[in-house]
Amino acid sequence: MAKPDQKTILLEQAYDEIKVICTKFQDESGATDMEVKTLLRELARVWEKDIDEDYDIDWEV
Repeated sequence: MAKPDQKTILLEQAYDEIKVICTKFQDESGATDMEVKTLLRELARVWEKDIDEDYDIDWEV
């Protein structure tokens, strides 16, 4: 098995931290699974827009 590189390790750590944050948010707010998924999708759209503007990326295939 190959040793994971630093990027893979950081992605796994970020995933774990985001999962904890979402679970805590859901527990404290009473949000549904769908509301949490919608929040994550909206955040992804914001970052996608920022990446598009910063790096002039066209995501259309």
